[in-house]
Amino acid sequence: MIYLTLGRVQLDWGKNGRFQNHSALFRPGDLTDIPYFYAADADDPESADLPLIRHSDNFSYRLITEMKQGYSAPLRTVARRLLLLGHTDDYCRAEFKALTEIGYANHDFGFDDLKALMSSANVGAANFRPDLGSENFDRFFAEHVVAGTEAQARLQSHSQDDGEISGLSAYTIIRLLADNPTAQELPVTWQFADVADGGWAPSESFEAAVRQPNRFLIVTEGTSDVQIIKHAIELLAPDLTDFFDFVDMRENYPFSGTGSLYNFVRGLISIRIQNNVVVIFDNDAEGVFNWERSARLNRLENMRIVKLPDRSAFENFRTIGPTGEQRADINGKAAAIECYLDAGPEPVVRWTSYDQKRDCYQGVIEGKEEIARQFLGHKKLEPGYDYSGLEHILTMLISECVRISEAEAKATLEAEHPDG
Repeated sequence: MIYLTLGRVQLDWGKNGRFQNHSALFRPGDLTDIPYFYAADADDPESADLPLIRHSDNFSYRLITEMKQGYSAPLRTVARRLLLLGHTDDYCRAEFKALTEIGYANHDFGFDDLKALMSSANVGAANFRPDLGSENFDRFFAEHVVAGTEAQARLQSHSQDDGEISGLSAYTIIRLLADNPTAQELPVTWQFADVADGGWAPSESFEAAVRQPNRFLIVTEGTSDVQIIKHAIELLAPDLTDFFDFVDMRENYPFSGTGSLYNFVRGLISIRIQNNVVVIFDNDAEGVFNWERSARLNRLENMRIVKLPDRSAFENFRTIGPTGEQRADINGKAAAIECYLDAGPEPVVRWTSYDQKRDCYQGVIEGKEEIARQFLGHKKLEPGYDYSGLEHILTMLISECVRISEAEAKATLEAEHPDG
C-alpha cells in the first residue's frame, strides 16, 4: 500500500503499481524517516504490549509502528506548492461544482460554506491519535470539522454513514485547509516505501522532482536580472526553487539588451514553445517600450510577458540630471532591477539619455554593481535589509506562474467533466 496523509488522515491511497505520483508536493530535502502503521493479530503474544485498535465489534488488531523513508512537509508548504501546480481556490471551486453537478456529493454545502468550515475548524488535534493508526477523511471531517456546529445535522441528514463528504481530491482538501491556523504545521506525508521495496515502481520514480510541464522558464533582459531573481527565490521562497528554470547566464548570455529579448519572444511564439515561460522586462524607458510591443504579440497560453512592477516608493525618488538634483517618479523610466534592492538611505538615479520613442529620459541607479554585489553575497536573510522590493517582484512572478498552471489544470478538469 501507498498513502498520502495529513497527520494520520488518509487523503489518497494506492496499491502495488496503481497510485498517483505525489512527488511534486515535496522537495528533495523533505525525504526523511516517517511512521508507517501495520496491523498485527490482536491475540499475538509478541504484540501484547502494543496498542489495541477496536475496528468493529467483531474485529480488533494491534497497531505496529515502523519508521521508514518517506516524504514529510508541513501543510503550509505543500499548500503553497499546490498553487504552482494549478490547484488554486478557483480550481477547487470548479472541482467542487463538477462533483456536485454529477451527483457525487452527498451534502448540501456550497463551496463557500465548506471553505469557511475548513478554515475555522480546530483540526490540530487530528495530528496523531494514540489509539488509531489512520482514519479516513470522512471521519476526520465529521469529528474535527463539523462536530458541534450547525452543519453537523445538515451533513448527517444527507449521508448514509453518519456524515461524510466524499469525492474531494486530496489536493482540494489541502487547499481548503490552507488558511486554517491550526492546520499550518500538520505534516503531509507520502508513505511510498512498501511499494518501492516491493518492486512495484522504480525507486527513482519517487524522487521529489517537479516534472517539466509544471516548471517555469524565466527569461530576463540580462545576467544581473537572472542572478538577482534566482537568488531572491532562494532566500525568500526556498520552498519553491525547484519550480523555476533560468536561461543559462554563465557564458554568452544570448538575450542581453531589450531589443534582443523582444526578438527572442517573437521566436518563442513562432515555434510555439511547449515550456511555460515568463518573460520579464525592466521597468525603465527601454524596457517598457519593448514590453509594450511584446505584449501586442499573439502570445501563447503558456507564456506571460510582464515588466518589473511599479512601486509607490519610486514615485518620489532622488534623481540627478542636466538641470541638477530633483525628486521624480522613476517608474517606467529608470527602475531597473537594482532599484528593487536595498540601496541605502539615499539612493539616487542619474538620467543618462533621452528616449525619443517614449518621450522621456532613461536613467540608471548609481552604484548598481555594488548594490547587486552586496545582495548576491547574502547566504541567508539579513536582519535590517529591506527585501520589500524583491518581495514585490516575487509576488508578481509567482502570481503569473499560478495563472498559467491554473488555466491548464482547469482545462484538464473540464475535459474530465465535460458536463460539469
